[in-house]
Amino acid sequence: MLVIYCIALLLFVSFIWAHLTNPFVKGTIFKGPYRTFVDEDGNIGYVQNYQLRVFTGPLANTLGYYKGGVLIVQNTFFKGAHARGTTVEAIIRDIHEQRFDPSKPYLISGDQFSVLYPRNLGVFYNQLLNPNTALNSQDWEHRQRIYLQSVLFAIDGLSASINPRTTVIPIGPRHAVLTQVHPGGIGSDQVFGLFYALDVLRDDAHQNGSYRHATKAAAKRILSEKKQALQFIYDSYIAAVHQTETLLVRENLHLSSARDGVIRSSSFYDNIILYETIRLAEKLGLKGTLHLNIKAIEQKIKDTYWNESRGYYNDDAENHHFSSDWLIGYVTGFFDLQDARDLQRTLRTISYIETTNLANPFPIKYQLGGNLNVPRFVKIFVPSYGTDAIWSYWGTQYISLLADVFKATRKTEYLNKAQTYIAAYEQNIIKNAGFPETYNAQGEFFRSTLYKSIRVTGWVVEFEYAKDLVRRYGKLRRSS
Repeated sequence: MLVIYCIALLLFVSFIWAHLTNPFVKGTIFKGPYRTFVDEDGNIGYVQNYQLRVFTGPLANTLGYYKGGVLIVQNTFFKGAHARGTTVEAIIRDIHEQRFDPSKPYLISGDQFSVLYPRNLGVFYNQLLNPNTALNSQDWEHRQRIYLQSVLFAIDGLSASINPRTTVIPIGPRHAVLTQVHPGGIGSDQVFGLFYALDVLRDDAHQNGSYRHATKAAAKRILSEKKQALQFIYDSYIAAVHQTETLLVRENLHLSSARDGVIRSSSFYDNIILYETIRLAEKLGLKGTLHLNIKAIEQKIKDTYWNESRGYYNDDAENHHFSSDWLIGYVTGFFDLQDARDLQRTLRTISYIETTNLANPFPIKYQLGGNLNVPRFVKIFVPSYGTDAIWSYWGTQYISLLADVFKATRKTEYLNKAQTYIAAYEQNIIKNAGFPETYNAQGEFFRSTLYKSIRVTGWVVEFEYAKDLVRRYGKLRRSS
């Protein structure tokens, strides 16, 4: 009996610890290591409050896994509140207020994912700093500030270990661990997310006249003051992932990426991430120890993975099924819709998607059948999470792709589909009082025994971008 009491007490104390070290709850003991501000010229700067201490190694991994599990259980049974509002616009406003609050230390997807995944900066939040979706000047300021704070937090976390890892998890007032989603794995897209964000912070490519990027000076300062840390992060990633002989991702690696519900071998997604990470490193002025031919890598990826008989890019080196994170090629610009071959391949892949159930009842499921190699925990508790569950992020990217394909081809069938899917997502926003991370295969809010979808995720900015794109191209169709 004493043993049972001790175990119960230990569980209780550990739950309290996990709660108090969560930066997104009232009464948290964790203090943000950076603070951002707007100066008298309207530029956004930052100050460092203290040096975050980041632990790595087996014990750090154990603490990270345990806390991550506790947060998932807490959300499944005790959290997951609805957004306020009864209209699409009101619900979106509330999501922005919750997710883009610069008083918090970094950007999160929401709910149980209250730790930092640096990948989110380039995947899931790639349109966050697009001012065309800003609700107002305050919303635009907050988005820039939380994005900047996330970049700084990510650098401190990722530079703590030579082993590429996916996740930075607060464990004390000024302490965190750098760990991995899958035990024994290697992080795939966290360096890409960090470099993508740094590039966007210093860029005015999306300027629309109403709002400007106020983070260019801060980004320049980061690249100067933290260049050694950035170089270390980049070199560690390349050494772990890239195979010189093949030009591609090593096939013997268990990489953890955005689609972490399956295990893959040198996937198409991971190879595009490798290519884009190298390209961004060069833009940022980081030089690797190896001379990497970026054009040769691009061509090798396209030649190796394209499946001519089926009309899509294969999921990975061993699995010749389709995976919807193929869309990363569109997100990053790896596919050029002005190039005849890239456009033709894109049209064939859209045809495959539309003639299967992948976009039914709305986009998009990862795949139908295919890769059944999933981690044990996922297989037991959420087997459909990385297979036929509908992912709203990839769904919004698919809608944006359809709109851009309409622009490239002037075929209205693509814009019509995009408009239909936008309407479906708007209905879901009202129905679920939020913007859920995932839905089940039937289009209902995703939940299982020990996992419940995020309901109020900031990924809604990706939907807003897709909706704005469809609206603008709708005007283009009417004027032509």
